[in-house]
Amino acid sequence: MKYISQLDYEGTPYPTDVKNPDSPMRDGSIKMAGCGLCSLCMVVDRLTCESLPLLDCRDLAIEHKANLDPGTDLKVLSPVIAQKYGLQYECTDDTKAMVRWVQNGGCAIANVGGDRDEGKYIGVFSHGGHYITVISADEKELCILDPSLKEGKFDETGRQGKVRVVGNFAYCAPEVLAQDTDNRSPGYYLFAR
Repeated sequence: MKYISQLDYEGTPYPTDVKNPDSPMRDGSIKMAGCGLCSLCMVVDRLTCESLPLLDCRDLAIEHKANLDPGTDLKVLSPVIAQKYGLQYECTDDTKAMVRWVQNGGCAIANVGGDRDEGKYIGVFSHGGHYITVISADEKELCILDPSLKEGKFDETGRQGKVRVVGNFAYCAPEVLAQDTDNRSPGYYLFAR
């Protein structure tokens, strides 16, 4: 199972928010804004016998203008990748539907929304927008590849006890992820063979 950390790509350019001429993200890197790219590459690795190199994914994002806003617009890039690699693709906001999809052999990219409600809710997987890949699921626990996984990430205030980490795998209850995605639509990008 391939795991890609965006944190390893500080010096790899990835311009996003390019529609804003004054944005510092135009000079950004994969470390800053490449979670969607990493997630898509991990989905292709998980579901096909092929590989999607990270720099090729970045180039496709730029070519198809999935980098106009900060980060990667997966509403634009996901169908491109699905078609290129012969994958079925759908979107949903329903966590139970996502769990069923993954149980049936698919993968999901979760679109987490970060902190909100004037600090009353602390984002579990990110303080801002972020993409993570769900690779297995049951009704009690999800197995996730988080492109920004780092030591101590889930020890922060508001996150303790919600995620357990084993190697590169993060595990949480579906309810935790449902809360983390409830301010985003779509909450989940679904892929299958």
